[in-house]
Amino acid sequence: MSFKKSAFLLIFFFAPVFFFAYERVPVTLNFKSGGELHTSFYCFNELSEGKQIAQELFQVKKYDELAKNEREKMMPVPFGTNVALYDWAIFCYGEEFWLFEVKNGWLWGRGMLLDFPR
Repeated sequence: MSFKKSAFLLIFFFAPVFFFAYERVPVTLNFKSGGELHTSFYCFNELSEGKQIAQELFQVKKYDELAKNEREKMMPVPFGTNVALYDWAIFCYGEEFWLFEVKNGWLWGRGMLLDFPR
């Protein structure tokens, strides 16, 4: 493959990361007891972008407090997704809101319960 074609494909593949503040990435999470949860992560690179997502989409008011707290190693980055292209991810399911830092192939996270389910 020529250099021009390779460069074009790389730009096409990575363009969404650079031009949009966040990306909604479909993810399948496997339960230890069996079964799957088909959901989405909201992925971004700056904590300020995450704050905007948390407030506008999920009405989370304590985002800064969550972002400052220490995070625990939770799970490997979901294989076959664009989650690894970003530094941060948000996951919200029911009454749970999670903020993940993406580093070293793992999701390091901290969560909190919301006042009402989403």
